[in-house]
Amino acid sequence: MMPRLDTTVIIPVANGERHIAECLTSVCSQFSHTDEIIVVVDRSTDGTLAVLNRFLPRLKILHSSGKGPSAARNLGITQARGRLIAFLDHDDLWPPSRHQALRSALENDGSVNTAAGRIRIAVEDHADAQSYVGLHGRHEPALLWSCLFRRQLIERAGLFDETMRFGEDNDYYHRLMEAGMTVVHCDVDSLIYRRHATNATNAPPPRDALLVDLVVRKLNRKRNREKNE
Repeated sequence: MMPRLDTTVIIPVANGERHIAECLTSVCSQFSHTDEIIVVVDRSTDGTLAVLNRFLPRLKILHSSGKGPSAARNLGITQARGRLIAFLDHDDLWPPSRHQALRSALENDGSVNTAAGRIRIAVEDHADAQSYVGLHGRHEPALLWSCLFRRQLIERAGLFDETMRFGEDNDYYHRLMEAGMTVVHCDVDSLIYRRHATNATNAPPPRDALLVDLVVRKLNRKRNREKNE
């Protein structure tokens, strides 16, 4: 059995040399030796590895198979040793004091398994962020990267669906809710969500099609649970 640490953050990255250093700096400034940073490299062909090497030995670097961020996150989950789990995309940032505030909220209230803070949207490169500006300044736990989770909740929810090209985070949010997610909202900014020209979500499928897919998946899980009861 692997020894337990305090918190593990899992960061998938593919060709992220432009943003990953700022991302890691924002995490390292809030973590101690009892915390763990897992960066899962998803077949990067740019200078990502050279940037990551500058942060050694502070990181644990894993290599994924090129199947996308869900597979990378899943690899991180299987290797995580923290009693608390956080997820972060390589192009986003943790605002100062984020981790301590969310961690303290979980320590002070044993009845909740998730702590969430406010989201800040940062628009770069004249990116189209129209569908995201409504999140600015809000608590929205469905944006998982703004949360800190108890490990037991993640274990009940399982792994991300690697077959989904888009919406896998929304699907996982529904699965967390089905697994008994209980949230405390913290008076702190917990995520700087950057919108830029190279976001993977710049060309998503039609919203209606994505919503239908999520509903169908949710109903199928419900039927399977009822069948097994």
